[in-house]
Amino acid sequence: MKLFLNIKTLFPRLLLSCFLLSCSSSNKPTNTISVFAAASVLDVMTEIADAFKAETGISVRLNFASSGILARQIENGASFDYYISASKDWMDYLDSLQLVDRHSIQSLVENRMVAIVPIENTDLYLDSVSIINFPDVFKGRISIGDPAHVPAGKYARQILITNRWESRLADRLLPAKNVRDALFMVEMGEVEMGMVYLSDAKKSKKVRIVYEFALTDCEPMRYYGAKQLKSNEKLQAFSVFLNQGKVKSIWKKNGFKVD
Repeated sequence: MKLFLNIKTLFPRLLLSCFLLSCSSSNKPTNTISVFAAASVLDVMTEIADAFKAETGISVRLNFASSGILARQIENGASFDYYISASKDWMDYLDSLQLVDRHSIQSLVENRMVAIVPIENTDLYLDSVSIINFPDVFKGRISIGDPAHVPAGKYARQILITNRWESRLADRLLPAKNVRDALFMVEMGEVEMGMVYLSDAKKSKKVRIVYEFALTDCEPMRYYGAKQLKSNEKLQAFSVFLNQGKVKSIWKKNGFKVD
């Protein structure tokens, strides 16, 4: 009976100890930061994250989507440490909601838009003369990012408007949820033409660049980064790391222009 009573009184204490231990473990900070980044920087940010972990031991959990979708996720309460946008507008939007540290916002790199075709298409070539009749040089559909929330799509639409091509291509546009999907449509031969970032086109072995659009055809294609409001040592280390020479070399290698 005495042994039974001891066990009976000991069991609740064991449960309490396990509960406290569980709480302690769940509240223990992990050696990880979360980075929300535009889909068009998937390759470069994966490489930067690996280099950052190798140097600091800090892991980077990456979340890729269009800049607009990421901004909406953050607006709806998604937990993040650093945000990289392919559009100043979406960065300004989060800043207006006081969801990023305004003083940490920085311009990272620049990109440009190109026209691409499937690699099997070896006949089409464009130059400064033939580009004038861009809508007539191909008969099929053209894939771009959805201008509503994809910066690459917004830039593509600006190029179409600047050159007075929008109305002629309106019923042939195939909007994609992000620029990587626009590229994928061309890679798969689902469309005859695509408008994507130069950096994405250079990484693909399934498409061919047929024209680089003038920088003056649309707004500057700059990427911006910012920290969340509450910084910490890990996040500060990442922010500093982004400005190192080795990181700038990674950007350049992946087709981006670094100041």
